[in-house]
Amino acid sequence: MPVLSRKNWYAAHRWMGLIVGLQMLAWSIGGLAFSLLDIETVRGNADRRDDPPPVVTLTSNLLTPGEAVQSATNAGIDTSTVARITIRQRFNQPAYELYDQKNKAICAVDAGSGEVTRAISEQRAQLIAEEDFSKPAQARSVELLKGKPPLAFRGGPMPVYRAIMDNPANTHIYISPVTGKVLSRRNDQWRWFDFFWMLHIMDYSERHNFNHWLLTGMAILAVTTSGSGLILWWWRAPCRARWQRRRRHNALQTTN
Repeated sequence: MPVLSRKNWYAAHRWMGLIVGLQMLAWSIGGLAFSLLDIETVRGNADRRDDPPPVVTLTSNLLTPGEAVQSATNAGIDTSTVARITIRQRFNQPAYELYDQKNKAICAVDAGSGEVTRAISEQRAQLIAEEDFSKPAQARSVELLKGKPPLAFRGGPMPVYRAIMDNPANTHIYISPVTGKVLSRRNDQWRWFDFFWMLHIMDYSERHNFNHWLLTGMAILAVTTSGSGLILWWWRAPCRARWQRRRRHNALQTTN
C-alpha cells in the first residue's frame, strides 16, 4: 500500500522527529535545570530567617474563641462563613485568626483586648518582610495587590502585600494583609525554575496543569515517532536484509 511505503514512512518520521525533537530538547533542558537548581533556594528557604515560631503566651484573662467571633461580629464583620479559628503570637500579643471554608483569612482578633484587625499597614508589612529575610536587606517597595493574583503568586489568596527586597536575587515576599503571615517567597531562581516548568508541562498560561490536550498530543506524537523509527530501523537492519536474501534463495530452490 502506498500509505505504508518506505518513502512515506521516512517523510512522516522526519517531520514528526523535527516537531518532537524541539519539545524533547525543551524537556531535556528543563530536566537539567531542575537538577542544577537548589530546591531550597528555589522555594526561598535559603534566605528565610530560621527562627522558631514565637510561643503563645496564655493567661487567664484571654478571650475564648466564641468571644473572639463575637468581637468580630460587633465590628461589622460577617462571621457566618467562619470555619476555622487559630491562635498564635502576633506582634508580641496572642491573637485569634478567623478563616473561612476556603482557608482565607477573614480577620484577626487580639485575644486580650478584643481589638479586631482587618488589614495591617504597609509599614508593618515592610517590617515583617525585612524580619523574615536572613540577610541584611531592605524592602525597595511594598504594595497591596488586589484582584487577580500575579503569576508568581498564582492560586494564592487575594489581596496580598508584595514586598520587593533590595538584594541580588530580586526576592519578592508575599504577606497576608490580615494575619501578617509570609505566604510565599519568590526569587530569580524560582523564576527560572517556573519558566522551565512551563516548558516541561506545556501549560503556557497558568503553568500548573499537566492534564491537557497539548501535552497529551505531544506525548502521543513522541511515542509514534519512536515507533516509526523502530520500523525504519527494521527496514534498514542488516539482519533483515540477510533474512530477505535467505527467503528469496529458499523460494528459488523450491521453484527449481
